[in-house]
Amino acid sequence: MTACTNNGGKARRVVTAALVGVLSVGAVPAIALATGDVSLQAVSPWADAFVSSANDGQGSSVSADALETGVEFELGDNQYLVPTHIKTSEGAEPQKVKSNWDVTYTGGVATDSDQFTGLVDGWTYLIDGDEEKPFTYDASAGLDAEQARSYFTGTLTGSKEEKITVKRGTYTVTVDDGEGNSLEQKFSIVKPKAEEHTYTVSGNLTYSGRDLKDEISFTDEDGNVIKGDSTASDPSLRAKVTWARGNGQSVPNVKNAGSYVATVTVNGVTTKVNVEIAKLDLSSADVTVSDIQSSTGSVSNADVKRNVLVNGHSIEGEIFAVDHVVDPDGFKYGENKVVFKAAATEDDANIEGKTGEVTFYVYKRDVAGTATIKYGDMTVGSDLYINAFKGESFDASQVSLVGSDDTVYSGDQIEVTVDDATDTVYVRVKPDQKDRVWYGGSTTFQLHVTGADLDANQRLYFYLDGELAGDEATVTYDGEDWLDRLEVVVKDADGNEIDPSNYDVKVTKGGKEVDSATDAGTYKVQVTGKTFDFDVDTDADFDLTVNKLSVDKVEVVADLEASDASYLTWTGEELTPDFKFYDYVDGEYVEVEVPAEAYEVSYDLYEKVTSDNTTRYRLVKKDVALKDEGLYKPVFETAVDVDNYDLDSVATDYVTVTKKGVFLDVPTNEWYSQGVYEAAKLGYMNGDGGGKTFSPMREFTRAEAACVLFNMAGGNALYENLPGYDADRGIYETGFSDVEGSEFFAKAVAWCKTTGVINGYADGTFGVSRKVTNEEFACMLANYAKAKGEDVTVEDADATLAEYPDASVVSDWAKDAVAWCVSEGIMGGGANISPAGSILRMRAATMAVNAQPEALDEIVIPVYPIQ
Repeated sequence: MTACTNNGGKARRVVTAALVGVLSVGAVPAIALATGDVSLQAVSPWADAFVSSANDGQGSSVSADALETGVEFELGDNQYLVPTHIKTSEGAEPQKVKSNWDVTYTGGVATDSDQFTGLVDGWTYLIDGDEEKPFTYDASAGLDAEQARSYFTGTLTGSKEEKITVKRGTYTVTVDDGEGNSLEQKFSIVKPKAEEHTYTVSGNLTYSGRDLKDEISFTDEDGNVIKGDSTASDPSLRAKVTWARGNGQSVPNVKNAGSYVATVTVNGVTTKVNVEIAKLDLSSADVTVSDIQSSTGSVSNADVKRNVLVNGHSIEGEIFAVDHVVDPDGFKYGENKVVFKAAATEDDANIEGKTGEVTFYVYKRDVAGTATIKYGDMTVGSDLYINAFKGESFDASQVSLVGSDDTVYSGDQIEVTVDDATDTVYVRVKPDQKDRVWYGGSTTFQLHVTGADLDANQRLYFYLDGELAGDEATVTYDGEDWLDRLEVVVKDADGNEIDPSNYDVKVTKGGKEVDSATDAGTYKVQVTGKTFDFDVDTDADFDLTVNKLSVDKVEVVADLEASDASYLTWTGEELTPDFKFYDYVDGEYVEVEVPAEAYEVSYDLYEKVTSDNTTRYRLVKKDVALKDEGLYKPVFETAVDVDNYDLDSVATDYVTVTKKGVFLDVPTNEWYSQGVYEAAKLGYMNGDGGGKTFSPMREFTRAEAACVLFNMAGGNALYENLPGYDADRGIYETGFSDVEGSEFFAKAVAWCKTTGVINGYADGTFGVSRKVTNEEFACMLANYAKAKGEDVTVEDADATLAEYPDASVVSDWAKDAVAWCVSEGIMGGGANISPAGSILRMRAATMAVNAQPEALDEIVIPVYPIQ
């Protein structure tokens, strides 16, 4: 019986009867015999072997570079070298260090001065301090794997429970496969290095004539900014910064150009940071001169120098000299130009070059100092308040000055600039001449950009997958970015959502900013208002923990499932089956995707032992090849450098390798064996007898043919319902008198009728029990191919069939379809076509696979209402 189901599967190859000869003939490999002295030619297969990957005994991998250049672990970190794979030579495939290999450690012999630091030859020690696990240390033999784990991880004790401390120095780990092959790898336990931070220096790093200490910032690897001494409440930000010149001499200030060393101490951790103060290059600096008021029109060089700004800052000290005044008549009311150079009294190491022409103005009357400042129609006074939370922003074009004589200065008459550091607004009246008197001047006011104070507990919401999540959530790695599934909502006091442009969302992992939350780890989502502030006593953070995907169960994708047992077909080669992985969620197993690179699998060989009506499984040998007949249990472990999956404690079932084939009545060496196997794997045909047998020699019925073609098209997996389905009664109306709507093949027959792949008879029957002939099945496959849109025409059917002695008895109505099947390799692999003979199940399976060697994953044959 062929049930109308589609179990999925994977196509491997087309199988035809023409393969019989190839599959049944074995080949004997030629053997090249060495001549001469064989002993001189023997080379150890591990002569060039090396450890290609290892971990640190704490679950983290050791880099390949460290393995090549030298592995070091810091004392106190409980780390040591655990080889996991070796290579016998460069380019060779890595071999897993097997559980039955010997891994030993030598080194760390104690000195007389401290017998509890390191190991004493001949002393008795307890593994994990357990009196049931004593051993006597032999320095020449070293420690085995379990003893080494206890020693390096700090759980080893003396026989009187004295704590044993790991000794600094070089150790050697030896890997021996028990067959005469071994290799050694050294590693060191070293004194812990002093903790340091890595700082990025920013701020004013150019000579300005003033002390720059308070203008220089240090940003650590986590984004924390240190600026001078700090007594912040957060211990990680408490800092002290001291300065010295490059020669180590302490200095009270950072003023002159040159090399400095800043000693930054944060929470007891000291880091020295090199800082370079560059010379002030006048040729590229932004040098300006503020407007100068003079009642007499007499302006000296000293007056000009006092009003110089470099890069927006006033300059302290006599560091500039007037190189020359452009106008030979000197400074006067109105526009003036001057060129500066370094003052002769200043250290030449601080300043270089000279300026181009610098323009400035001299005016007599100050109209700004006594003017009223206006912002639009509002009188500003000394302070202007802007409510950013209400969408307001500062608009410089709204600023104007009203003089004491009611003259209004606005637009192009004034220049408005904002100092972002101090939020000070400078309003300059551009100097001009009125009634032959030059006027100008400037004034200031303070800009206050205000917002709102929001209670984060009442106004900030985090939604994960559409559900309100509070301030934390724990999820499981699934390969997707969890930030795409996290929504941040901020509301105002009236419950209205605030536009996201009013706040920033920053995500960090381990203190470093990230833009995704895909990999396992803990992420902190921080919300900071731009136009508002959260109450200082509330938490505006969300903690998202992405756990590793812990696989709880693995199933082998078997060739045969029978009597609650799984079977793989023996091939003579090592088998590499596929697996299904499951996570246990909310009381049930959920299938999950796990990439092959995330795990390593080995196999242990077992035997089934039955006594006193009790069956148990006895381990025969660990870590064997999955090849010969027998009972095996897969053993999984997480691959090296894999952080998102955990397969170390996964449950697995036994699987049996059998020579009985996919089905118990289908041998592995028949010409049709592969075809039957593929048909079952692809879901085209199932077995009978509970799935244990296939009945390959049984004649094939039209009901079975309908099921096979329906399954080839995708079956229930793609066609949920069909025209003619009566949902109320749960039956299919096919229009055939011999098809009950509730029969297992009714849906397949309905599909065949609506698609025209198989038609019924003139008497209104489908002929469900009638046997299908070889040429009839060829026609059905040709109809199926046409329904998929394929071209099934053959240029010369007679010529195509001429090589077969029974070609003449092919029915005229079937000749084109049979010729097409022969030309496509679907049928005709034997000596005869046997067109009128009943097709057997094994031949139907082979033809179906040859016609479509890969399962469909989308609908390619549409269905229409049954007429």
